[in-house]
Amino acid sequence: MKLPETLSIRHLALTFITAMLVLVAALGGYALYLSAAVTQSLAQSEMRDARDEVLTHIKRLLEQTESQAAAIARWDETQQQLVMPEYYGYWRDQRVYEAGMLPQTVARIALYTPSGSLINPLSQSSPMPTSLPLSARSSWLVNESGSIALYQRVAVHGDELGKSLLGYGLIRVDLLPALLQQSVFYQADKNTLRLAIQPGEVIDAVQLSSRLSLQPHPDPNQVKFQAILTRTLIGIFLVLAVLALFAYHIYKRLLVAPLQQLVHEIGAMQEGHTGGGLAAPMRILEMEDIRRSLQAYQLQLRELHGTLENQNREFHSQARQDVLTGCHNRRAYDEDWEYLGQSLESKPQDVAYLLFDCDRFKSINDTYGHAKGDRVLVMIADALVMALRANDRLYRLGGDEFATVLVRTTPTQARQIAKRCQSLIEAASFAGLGIKEPVSISIGIAFCSTDSPQRLNELPKQADIAMYTAKQPGRSRIAMFGEDTSSSDMTLVASRETSALFQALATPGMIEMHYQPIHALPGRVLEYYEALARIRHGDELIMPGTFLPVVSSRRLEADFDMAVLNQLDSDLTSGLLPDGCGVSINLSAQSMFRPEVISQLLELSRHSADHPLMLEITETSLITQIEEVRTYLDLLRSLQYRVAMDDFGTGYSPLRYLVDLPVDVVKFDISLIRKLHDNDRASQIVADFARMMSDAGYQLVAEGVESEAVLRKVEALGFGHVQGFLLGRPQPLSNLDFSTHVNHSASVATV
Repeated sequence: MKLPETLSIRHLALTFITAMLVLVAALGGYALYLSAAVTQSLAQSEMRDARDEVLTHIKRLLEQTESQAAAIARWDETQQQLVMPEYYGYWRDQRVYEAGMLPQTVARIALYTPSGSLINPLSQSSPMPTSLPLSARSSWLVNESGSIALYQRVAVHGDELGKSLLGYGLIRVDLLPALLQQSVFYQADKNTLRLAIQPGEVIDAVQLSSRLSLQPHPDPNQVKFQAILTRTLIGIFLVLAVLALFAYHIYKRLLVAPLQQLVHEIGAMQEGHTGGGLAAPMRILEMEDIRRSLQAYQLQLRELHGTLENQNREFHSQARQDVLTGCHNRRAYDEDWEYLGQSLESKPQDVAYLLFDCDRFKSINDTYGHAKGDRVLVMIADALVMALRANDRLYRLGGDEFATVLVRTTPTQARQIAKRCQSLIEAASFAGLGIKEPVSISIGIAFCSTDSPQRLNELPKQADIAMYTAKQPGRSRIAMFGEDTSSSDMTLVASRETSALFQALATPGMIEMHYQPIHALPGRVLEYYEALARIRHGDELIMPGTFLPVVSSRRLEADFDMAVLNQLDSDLTSGLLPDGCGVSINLSAQSMFRPEVISQLLELSRHSADHPLMLEITETSLITQIEEVRTYLDLLRSLQYRVAMDDFGTGYSPLRYLVDLPVDVVKFDISLIRKLHDNDRASQIVADFARMMSDAGYQLVAEGVESEAVLRKVEALGFGHVQGFLLGRPQPLSNLDFSTHVNHSASVATV
């Protein structure tokens, strides 16, 4: 195939040479323009150098300020001032500068509480913010009456691990005076340095460069350089003119003729000729190589075309496979689910949807690390694949959640497959990974029969409800929607109560504390109260049995405990409780290694002088970080907190917790106390446990005492305190009757 005459190689060659001549002619005028452009470029380069110099000095000042802040945070005197600020004024105005921690001429410092309040604001010798913004930024700039101030915030912790927050330090530096005092400028004119920040405006330190304006020192060599550059460009113009004439000759002899021959060769290939012999070999070796390469490339294209389809199928498979576990991913799940819905429209079948979730996986991941957490997921996926039928697919929906869809099955068969999955998980050797706690899964099952194919799209939500039902204490870890779930289980996924819980966590005052009296034996003297949380949603009072499963399933223990502690702090501050009246606080074990919870408990300890405080750690929670929890409990006990194990007899490892944790009080769960109604073996075991605990020196509290007969039994067994509807129900603080309370501060403190 020939190209059109107007686009022949000869015409292109002539066009190229003409363009070269025009280009050479244009270089004369362009030389002057380029000279001016170079001059401007030099000026811009000087400006960049000057700006880079200033930014380098500013960066050094910011790094120096940050380093000074970090050193002050580690300084033991700083930590002492946050704990005992008696000499804070002297330390702030003199000691910091005498110790060489800050330059006195341009810097000021202040300390703040963990909540951001300024320590001793009346003694300030220079203006510092009265409250500290606890936003994500740690350094910022502000225009204070024409003076640009740099603020650097640093957190001060009481331990090396950074778990115990004591407060914050804030350093103020007069930016421009400090910069001019500590730096020497060679490129920039320091008299022109300006920062465009409006009075009162606050910006992040990282935005400083966009607000900076300056001028460089003038360069006397610029004019001389411009003259040299102009002469150089004229010389280049003359050389290019000569080269253009010479290039025409070379282009015509060495390129035009060979390219024309190559065009004919390509045309022959397009007509289907793949071999040589169409023309004599080209005299230019490179052109001959191109011709032979094109022929070989045509053959390779035919071979590659045959493999592209196989590779596309392989890529399709990889794009639908989970990288970590090897099972199908969410993309494959979505495609298969859509296909299943379409196929069931024409051919209805029984379908079971199984949803798998690893119990306490977040605790395992946090305790043993993400690498071992990934290995746990791989072992779980392998066990589940082995337990499923040959043609069943396992999907990883995300995190530790898996699912499978069983077709042509029955509810009984689906439950059997679920039990087989659990059996293989239990048989897996997770101890080889160094994991000491049991690894288990909860399984939710939803079933759709051929009579109601329209319910297919409801199966994922129903399985989700069943799975959260299976996670509840006392369940077998397998739940079938409809058979094992009830209407109350809907709150685990989405309901008005769930919405009320999240609203209560974000809105102070929605959590309402009710107080149940605890009496001392003998004599039934009211000594202290257990604080029990309720949620006030409009005119309705939502009870713990409704929202606590949601707290557990959504892993909101720490957030909920923080809201409870804040409300309890408000109740104790109100003055409605008489002095000497103690309060017992329920906390989840998962909250006891959260620094923010410990910090709030430290803040709450200020009430312990008037109201002895006790922590009730629920024994139904799995504690994976025993040593860390023990350290925090020892710290709280040093602040007059007493520690009680709540719900004894219903949890994971009660005897281990008693041995490893500093427990003062053991509260027998109502399920154990009810065993005392009968004179059987179970009653004897509970009695023996009580005597053993009493002999070991633990204070015993009996929960759920509802009859005089049980009260006499627990008193005979050595229980020191009782709690139950027989002696008093939980009441709001405003409804409590303190006429029967006796101020036994000393005895309450020992409980």
